Amino acid sequence: MSVWRRKAIECLPEQRVFFEQPDTTIYQVFFEFLPATLEAHKQNNTEQLEKCYEVAEWCFRQKQRDLWNAAGVAFYEHFANYDITLQAVPYWIAPDIYQEIRGLLELQLDDKKIEFLDKNYQYRKQP
Repeated sequence: MSVWRRKAIECLPEQRVFFEQPDTTIYQVFFEFLPATLEAHKQNNTEQLEKCYEVAEWCFRQKQRDLWNAAGVAFYEHFANYDITLQAVPYWIAPDIYQEIRGLLELQLDDKKIEFLDKNYQYRKQP
């Protein structure tokens, strides 16, 4: 079993059967992580939040394109869809990852929301 599958199962054991299916992709895993993360934010379940964000960060930092791309476009990018996750971005997503996903978020957010995130990350555009 791949490392990403094991990590996903550790994070959301109730999805074990789905995550173990050979045709389940890492993209599908992150589409399951997104509502789980949203619910964990609503319940202020920091233990679950740590698990979800750790898997996302681990995948994002891998060299395998499918892993980092899935974390970006199937997880991080969709934080723009919900105020609760958008507000949490600066607390749960590392600054270097924010710099990498900022372009994805710009496609989803208005200038005011990007300004909010930039301010919280003290982001400076490169000249």
